[in-house]
Amino acid sequence: MIKNILFFNVFIFLSISFVKSQTTKVIFNEDFGKSTTRIGSQYVPQSGNDSNLEKFDSHGSSFYHLADQYFQEAPNPSKTSRATSNQDVWNIDNGYYAVIAPKNIYDFTTDAPDGNNFWKGSWWQKIQNHTDTSDDGAVLVVNGGKVLNQYYRRVVVLEPGKTYKISAWFYGSGRNNVGVNFEAQNITTEAILGSSNKDLGITNFYDGSNNVMRLTEANKWEQKSWSFKVPDSKSCSSIAIALRNNVIADGGNDFYVDDIILEETIDDANVIDCSNSPEIDAVIKANNDSFIVISTDRTFNIISNDTYNEELAKIILSGNDKNTTIATIDNWPDGITLNPETGEITVAEGATVPTEPLRYQVCNTLGVCSTALITLKFSFDTTTCTQNPIIGTPKGYTNVGISSYSQNENFPTNIPNGFIALQSSNKGLVISRTTSSQILKPLEGMIIYDTTDKCVKLYNGSTWSCIKKSCNH
Repeated sequence: MIKNILFFNVFIFLSISFVKSQTTKVIFNEDFGKSTTRIGSQYVPQSGNDSNLEKFDSHGSSFYHLADQYFQEAPNPSKTSRATSNQDVWNIDNGYYAVIAPKNIYDFTTDAPDGNNFWKGSWWQKIQNHTDTSDDGAVLVVNGGKVLNQYYRRVVVLEPGKTYKISAWFYGSGRNNVGVNFEAQNITTEAILGSSNKDLGITNFYDGSNNVMRLTEANKWEQKSWSFKVPDSKSCSSIAIALRNNVIADGGNDFYVDDIILEETIDDANVIDCSNSPEIDAVIKANNDSFIVISTDRTFNIISNDTYNEELAKIILSGNDKNTTIATIDNWPDGITLNPETGEITVAEGATVPTEPLRYQVCNTLGVCSTALITLKFSFDTTTCTQNPIIGTPKGYTNVGISSYSQNENFPTNIPNGFIALQSSNKGLVISRTTSSQILKPLEGMIIYDTTDKCVKLYNGSTWSCIKKSCNH
């Protein structure tokens, strides 16, 4: 009988575990990747209702700004000098953030406009990230300060009637004056549909307050979470998940965030209000692109067909009217780069040919994002190979040479397999600059620089062709 009861209990435990594993679905897992330099995140809001909150003295905005460049002019001169503002940038002080490996925070250049003789704090702990305890694993570094603003906001589409849990790991660097409020919001109006503060009755946000969403210790990773249920209606499925500073403190509110996870759960939870949010595509929409890469056309605009509020040509990536950010997803091949201020990609000569479409993402400054694919087709032979020119036995040595060096021992007889050699440390060889159409009687083997096609051309006896890198055997 005891054996049967034991078997029954084990069976129930395994059944519950199996059901839970079957129902758990991860919606997103933000681990902030790898970076030893300060980079930004598309999910840190830079606009919205929180512009009405108190302003940070350091830069005059209510939003958390990326601490990756110094100011040439004080951004908030009535409150802070240029020198102090740049000091705040180096320290990632109140109102600033960065995505970076903690051990590299203080590697930022001290070459500021007012010199490097400024106060340098030391409160950011040089620890490993939470995800994989690697030295180059990045975290979200936030100096919360006294403004209760969002420092992470991400839009998702969830299933009606399902329950979800948002969790994250936090590390209070130096002190534990750190707390978080998880929120579910309408994706455009930011109306709060539910929050951990509401469910837990948290109303005291000042230094010294005590609640379960505050860290219990300093210099230690600690997980916080909140569960909520989506109303059973399709019109309620699009929401924004936000993490908000929950402590008004000038000191000790300095923290790392890592491994933000949104997942389905079977836990009991309160039902949030219905969002009635618009479709994401109506807010911002990235559309797939396909380009043909040729030797003379290697730059392409990938936002020309993307829409902002369902309108073309409304995405602005730079300047005072900036309303969108753009970024690559996953690792792009070497030699293919994206300009985040123009939305153009450039395929360098000799770039690694992608084996599958590239992915990118556009986000408005409130964290509403859309992704798309880029397909690149190459219309020329991309195979390149070069044999080592210094191996093997030469068939002869160069007899004629022109050199601008005052002394050059054995020149040009130390250069194998040549007829004439030109050598200089500060001068270049200029060949005929013209167009192939202007050469009335070309000879086989003739070489020119074509000023129209912008390449060096060789005449093979019948046609002019741009000289391209290829196998030399």
